[in-house]
Amino acid sequence: MRIRRWQKVAIGVLLGMAVAIASWWAGQRPYISPGTHQIFRMDSTPGALLEFLVILALGIIGILRGARVAATIAGGYIGAVVLVSLLTPRTIVSIGDSYCWDLWCVGIQNVNTTTQGQNILYTAEVSLFADSTTAELQVTDQPNEFFYVMDEQGRRFPLLRYASPGDARITVKPGESVKSSVTFLAPADARNLYLTSDIPALPWVSLYFGSDLNPFHRRTLLRVV
Repeated sequence: MRIRRWQKVAIGVLLGMAVAIASWWAGQRPYISPGTHQIFRMDSTPGALLEFLVILALGIIGILRGARVAATIAGGYIGAVVLVSLLTPRTIVSIGDSYCWDLWCVGIQNVNTTTQGQNILYTAEVSLFADSTTAELQVTDQPNEFFYVMDEQGRRFPLLRYASPGDARITVKPGESVKSSVTFLAPADARNLYLTSDIPALPWVSLYFGSDLNPFHRRTLLRVV
């Protein structure tokens, strides 16, 4: 019995090491989008549907077979979600492609720079559209509290403006694309700048397969420079 127990521990350690190595390898090889007007999203409808079906199945199994069986299946599902997240490379969305945070979709088209002392003022021309057939989005000229720019060292730079010059408010209607701009200030030594966001989400959204909101998933970044 003692030998079998050590065999199980050894197999578990080897599997853990294999996952760690594979995760490190995936982290060194990000997927860079082609910049051909493709749209990427923080999660997917199939991932949400799969979780709904699993929750429904857990409820039925819990009633018919007991809580222990349901807990085992739930643990397997969560383990699979974490494993997929660890082995998925980071996606870097290139200029020309778009990325959707929930209903907000942003695509960077062009970037202009102006030197200001030891800093550089970046103005990125962007297209905004709603990932919805019914909802309208409102853009104000105040920096959005969720969005910011990050460089390769992890430094954060807040948005100074998130609207078209002279516009106090922009309405983005379903099926329409609106031209706007993102302005921020960064040190001259900042390299590889990305637009990203900390969007709060309900706990179960983090358990969608492939969701960027999963804490083990490498966050998708929208390249600015």
